[in-house]
Amino acid sequence: MVRHLVPLVALLTLSACVWQNTQPADVITTLSTPVIEHNNGVVELCHPQINHSALLREFKRNIADGLPVNTTGAHGLPAVAHAAAVGDVAYLTELIARGAELNYAAALNRPEPGNSCLFSGDDLSATALAARYGQTEALRLLLRHGARPYGVEMAIIHDHLDCLQLLHAAGADLHEGEYTTDDVFYPATCNARSEGVLRFLIDHGVSSEIPFNNIGQLCNDVPAAERYLTMYRNTGVWTPQQIEEFRRTSPLYRSPAPSPTPP
Repeated sequence: MVRHLVPLVALLTLSACVWQNTQPADVITTLSTPVIEHNNGVVELCHPQINHSALLREFKRNIADGLPVNTTGAHGLPAVAHAAAVGDVAYLTELIARGAELNYAAALNRPEPGNSCLFSGDDLSATALAARYGQTEALRLLLRHGARPYGVEMAIIHDHLDCLQLLHAAGADLHEGEYTTDDVFYPATCNARSEGVLRFLIDHGVSSEIPFNNIGQLCNDVPAAERYLTMYRNTGVWTPQQIEEFRRTSPLYRSPAPSPTPP
């Protein structure tokens, strides 16, 4: 009997190790807005992180023990925000059935009408968190239950066309995240990372007037720049003449100065 148990125990141990090693990585949002820390008189800037997976596990335990579902934790986020980021549709459904507020205070921190504003990854609405991580079914559920359709910028930046389409169908503003700096206008198309997203935005009325220096903000090497140039050529955003002008004038294409010859 013991002889038969040994292989079984070994198999179970191996299975546990494989299971642990194949667990999905925690979903973590690094906020773009810096926080000032003082360490021994030295001022440091840090970008705080939100571990949605860990916080959701904690919320699940506490809500099971009686914590109200709309209690907020780190950065003013309730359990529904973390469930959206992780894509836990089953628990999201349970939270909604128990009266979870989908448009919580942190989700409503929007720019005033007429003001240009870059969220730069700090849009903490449940729909934006779902769009950021491509959690299509979670986003669909949120929108069906009345969540405001925020998160266009996140869907564009993280290249989730399906989420962008869902948000647009729900009435989202496709111009979310547009801004002007140094008298140069940057439309939402500037954030497109793929041809599919770029075509969708252009087909739905977003400006295709992408400034030359936009590529320099998106990448820092020639191969990456060439991928954008191919996309802009295929969609008609830039003419062949404009592409050649970009190559001629962009610092990305300038050969580095030769290193000084040692004496």
